[in-house]
Amino acid sequence: MMRSARRFGLLTTGTLVSLLVSAASASAAANDSTGMQQISNLFWVVAIIGVAIGVFVGIVMVFTILKFRMRKGHQKATYDPNRPSHKLEAAWTIIPAIILLVIGMLAFQTLAYTDTLPQHPDVYVAAIGHQWFWEFWVNYTNGTHIHYPSGGFTVPSNVTILMNVTSVDVDHSLFIPALGVHMDAIPGHLNQVWFKPTMPGDFHIECTQFCGINHYQMVGTLVVTP
Repeated sequence: MMRSARRFGLLTTGTLVSLLVSAASASAAANDSTGMQQISNLFWVVAIIGVAIGVFVGIVMVFTILKFRMRKGHQKATYDPNRPSHKLEAAWTIIPAIILLVIGMLAFQTLAYTDTLPQHPDVYVAAIGHQWFWEFWVNYTNGTHIHYPSGGFTVPSNVTILMNVTSVDVDHSLFIPALGVHMDAIPGHLNQVWFKPTMPGDFHIECTQFCGINHYQMVGTLVVTP
């Protein structure tokens, strides 16, 4: 029994270390845009609460197994199902409800930030899906217009970008993973999404909606300059 408890402790420790390493890598990448920062903050809150609950339940489980296990020479404990613990029942109802309420409020705040379109963006980008490439028009408020027929586009860092996404043939879905940008491109319909890149670099663009035999070719690169 003690050997099983040690194994459980080692497994728990290894899992926590793996989560911390993975979360540290994700947190470093989350600084690439303001939207990803908000998403990362929400992830950390949910992850910490989830790990804390898992550790608490594991400790209680191991303690209960070790303390109340059957021993030689001991009689089996009796349990009266007609004696409910109202305090315990209230605790396991109220505490999860509070946790869910807090997570729900934080998630709503994150959605309000990421889904509220800016009134005065610095750059307007038109993203047009084709089989099987992305076409971009980048329009600056100073009157500069740049056309990128395929392959991606370039914008400076620390500017607010409003992107209009559509398609000319079939359904596509524009995805820039590192920046938290994801929006469907639907023929005859205009969808809008915004982001603000904060770090220079090259960011992968892909289509996440199967759009035909050459769907895998529908990739590009967003270049963010200093």
